[in-house]
Amino acid sequence: MKINILLLLYKKIRFVYYRYIMYLGGEIVKHVLTVAGLLAFSIPYACQGLSPRVITISLLILLFSYTMLLPSLKSLIATLADNPLLTLLMLYIAASCLWAEQEQTSSLLMVLKFLAFSTFGLYLVTHYTTQGCIRLLVVTLSILSILNLLAVLLVPSFAIHGGVEHTGLWKGISGHKNTLGTLSLLSFVSHVIYFFRGKHKVLHIGFILLNALLLIECQSTTSLVLTSSLFVFILFILLFKRIRSIALRGFFISCSCLLVLLGLVFIFAYGDAIASEFGKTTTLTGRTEIWQGIGGAIQSHYWFGHGYGSYWAARPSIYANGIRFDLTSSHSGFRDLWIDVGLTGLLATITLAITTLFKFRIGKADMYTWLTAAVFFLFIILNNITDSRFLNSLSIYWIIFMVIVIKVQERHKQAVAEKANSTALSTQPLH
Repeated sequence: MKINILLLLYKKIRFVYYRYIMYLGGEIVKHVLTVAGLLAFSIPYACQGLSPRVITISLLILLFSYTMLLPSLKSLIATLADNPLLTLLMLYIAASCLWAEQEQTSSLLMVLKFLAFSTFGLYLVTHYTTQGCIRLLVVTLSILSILNLLAVLLVPSFAIHGGVEHTGLWKGISGHKNTLGTLSLLSFVSHVIYFFRGKHKVLHIGFILLNALLLIECQSTTSLVLTSSLFVFILFILLFKRIRSIALRGFFISCSCLLVLLGLVFIFAYGDAIASEFGKTTTLTGRTEIWQGIGGAIQSHYWFGHGYGSYWAARPSIYANGIRFDLTSSHSGFRDLWIDVGLTGLLATITLAITTLFKFRIGKADMYTWLTAAVFFLFIILNNITDSRFLNSLSIYWIIFMVIVIKVQERHKQAVAEKANSTALSTQPLH
């Protein structure tokens, strides 16, 4: 009886999907709703906190994702089965509400939000190709850049920092200068890559200049450093792909490694002097003191953490070197993971990141799409060293991480199958 009811519900949802979503504009409606979801997960006022507004938006997006996933259950199950570590990590994070220290209702609402953006990420990878996913992300980031500029021009009291800290620096609709910097960074590098692709160059130049303006005006040092580093990485890959000779490729890699090594030696030798020139210190604007201050919180729940979002929900005061810090994160995504889901969750995430990096291949086929994916993934990994860009931040970062992990695994599996088929054909006896 229960099975018949579930089958009937499944057929009804398929009917709604094909009758109302596909019929009323087809793919265009789906693309618009998808970009709207990505925008919601990129704006603090729509995805951060546990206000009725945020919970309502999360429920609506969860319902949309659920409706879109039901007609493609086989694809969803196959995706989850092909990514067992990511699947187990998501289940583990959701289950962490069982030992969370905050009020049970708040803990369950945090899990609801997590399920909303994780389910949306699964919808994205099961309904779009890698090229489609990256293109939608680039469109979303471009719209955000325009909205941030409009907010500064039209509502400067809202979009420009006031008060004691960061006075006069731009934050747009992103809520903070560093968040504006990271989103502008991703938009900047993606348009640089698509500029080299050779299509719609004027459009890409416009967005490059717009994001350069946002990066300069928000003065996020981390974003500026990462932008420069990722820009060099893009140039390295594009130049490397143009070199045909194996000997020249080896020489190019050797020279590049030597330059990186010299740069690191220079930074270690003159780090204090360089930082002081930009009004910074080697404590990374107080981050190292914060990391020392949260040591006790990590040690007290070493293996399984405090539960997703539980520790920071209480807004603890941390004292380091006689300084009080009232924070909602540790300014390090990896440390936030350790506090939230313990060493178990942290090691699972690091393993996912490392295995994905090893499986990455930027070949000639759709090179610019995979180069954009590689740059996005490198940004997620590098930025989480000194900022929180996994779970304790905008949901868009976790979605990007999920999408790239799944799509890289999908491509790796396909490459392995193709290699096995070619090997089998080559070993067949001739008749």
